[in-house]
Amino acid sequence: MPGSRPNRGSNSRPCRWTLAPLVLAAGLAGCPATGPGVVAGAGGEGPVPVPSATIEVGRDDVVRGEGGFSEVFLTVMPDNLALVRERRSAELPEGVAAVAYADVVDTVLPESTRVRFTPDGGSPQDVSVLEQRYRYDLISPSRLLELSLGASVHVRWTQPETGAARFLDGVIESTAGGLFLRTPDGTYTVGAPPGGGAHVRTVLDALPGALFSRPQLDWLVDVSDGGPGVLETSYLASGFTWEADYVLTATEDFARADLIGWVTLRNQTGARFDDAHLAVVAGDVHRASPPMEAAERFMDYDGVPDMPMGGTIGYVEEGLFEYHLYKLPRPTTLPAYSWKQVTFLERDDVPVTTKYRALVNLPDAAYGAPAGTDDFTPAGVRRVLTLENREEVDGLGVPLPAGTARVYARSGEDLFFIDSTAVLDTPREEPLDVDAGGAPFLVVKSKLTDSQEADAGGFGSYSVTHHLVSMVNRGSRAVTLVLRLARPGAAYPGYGADWDARLDRERGASGPSIEEVGSGVWEVELELSPDVETTEELVLRVRRAY
Repeated sequence: MPGSRPNRGSNSRPCRWTLAPLVLAAGLAGCPATGPGVVAGAGGEGPVPVPSATIEVGRDDVVRGEGGFSEVFLTVMPDNLALVRERRSAELPEGVAAVAYADVVDTVLPESTRVRFTPDGGSPQDVSVLEQRYRYDLISPSRLLELSLGASVHVRWTQPETGAARFLDGVIESTAGGLFLRTPDGTYTVGAPPGGGAHVRTVLDALPGALFSRPQLDWLVDVSDGGPGVLETSYLASGFTWEADYVLTATEDFARADLIGWVTLRNQTGARFDDAHLAVVAGDVHRASPPMEAAERFMDYDGVPDMPMGGTIGYVEEGLFEYHLYKLPRPTTLPAYSWKQVTFLERDDVPVTTKYRALVNLPDAAYGAPAGTDDFTPAGVRRVLTLENREEVDGLGVPLPAGTARVYARSGEDLFFIDSTAVLDTPREEPLDVDAGGAPFLVVKSKLTDSQEADAGGFGSYSVTHHLVSMVNRGSRAVTLVLRLARPGAAYPGYGADWDARLDRERGASGPSIEEVGSGVWEVELELSPDVETTEELVLRVRRAY
């Protein structure tokens, strides 16, 4: 088991350690290794008492819970951060003890560690950690040789031409660029003869110093109520990310759709999580805060599902300050260096509202747009699917994390891929808009018909521009078109924010209301029947301040 103590009896026989080029040829069980050191003194008032024993707590000590879970909790947050919390059985003596806590994540932030101990039949208590040391000098053939400078080594290889075994003894002088040895006759050589040899094997007489198969934390702790119990450890670690993906399959008329939501988790560390409680957090975690402050926000959830989102399939969603926590109500194994996808949402036959959106820029003569000509500028038109995201309408009414939506459409027995687009974080009871491809049957174009400029001296300038927007639906049924109309420079955040801009129809014209939806951006919603041309004559007045 990881972290087990080697036999250090005086009658133990010396071990020899064998290395192949990339793999240890001999196991580690039963051979001497330097264990975690015990610090006899520390800062503060007086020396720290020397513990009588080291308590080793490894992965095999993880407590098993109900429902197939092990008591390991992994909460993946945005910005390459995760909270790891696990409960392991341990027997801690009362007073000062040394604890070797093995098998921590190799990207741990040691300064974020929190330790609690619950004696059997007792109450939880925070353990006083007097000292902590993070041990990450891991066993590897190259690291063993680096730490063995000045030690004796035995090299064995096979000559490729004859197949005969050859041997070489020496003292390691350098490992830079290869194994460089000083032989007993006083000469120097590399570990194998020029031209190399097959099946090179290097044998060490002893292990050099303290090396570990997995990273571990060493603690010097003070326990007020000892005995057998549960040791709960929490810490932050990097190397974990997650993202949401949606699959929307629409009917042929885009009136209804099936919706599936996936969470894709990436574990880019060497840690493995078996049968763990798994959760993800949507929202911005403020990394400027001390790491422990961020950890404490999330470490007290118990991983027990109590409000299923999406029926029996999917994450449990809970409000958590300005964040949203999604918990998977079944045990999940997340291997090291792997991706995993799990379903957090599934709804069939959801009602969908389909509209089309055209972006029309409203330039003026100052931007090089010709006025009073027959030159029209075409506008791109996109199909937009809207899910109301209200429980009484479509059975949703839940927060939807930002991610990527992929849209498919059915046509008889065939299925077509329509579009892939980004979606934003959507609060509960707020609609979700999904881009769903273009609309070539809708022709929208515009032109500048007249432009007038007036200089207001030191106060700025004033412009009045007249625009004609033409729209025609060449499809087979009526559609709803949303015209998004933007003044010059509105696409650039902050540009012209202090301008006073107003958009109206030409005098005497009528139509649906024009709503301002942003600084210098307006929308008007129109119903277009097939093969009927519709026009809008607009006047844009802009006062620019200097």
